[in-house]
Amino acid sequence: MGIFGGQNRVKSQSSTTTLIAEGCSVKGHLKVANQLQIDGYVEGQVDAITQLKISESGKVLGEITTERLIINGHFEGTCRANYVDILSNGRISGTVYSDNLSIEPGGKFTGVTHPAEATAPKPEAKAKETQQLNKKIALISNDPPIS
Repeated sequence: MGIFGGQNRVKSQSSTTTLIAEGCSVKGHLKVANQLQIDGYVEGQVDAITQLKISESGKVLGEITTERLIINGHFEGTCRANYVDILSNGRISGTVYSDNLSIEPGGKFTGVTHPAEATAPKPEAKAKETQQLNKKIALISNDPPIS
């Protein structure tokens, strides 16, 4: 039996953490269903559903959306999170949308904060997003687009 068959398979765990290791560099849009830890460099849009950790060696430039952001490295850009924790070596420069911001002694924040409710998408943006999704569904199903 091949290496992918049989009973020696490792089952996927939904609670695992995705890691961008030190020395790795990623540019683009990252979307992670659970937790993400960044030890390397990421430039672009990062969506981590439950939690995003930026370690001491990690650096992110761009836009972050997550439930909880824990930062001990560097972040520059716009962050939308219910909870933002800047640890002693953490540095944020930019805009933070959150109702729960904590900064440990030694942590640095330079920028502007806004309440989390300011992150709600505008109705016209939501309508456009729904329309785009309907077109994608139509492409997948070969049905005509929904108007």
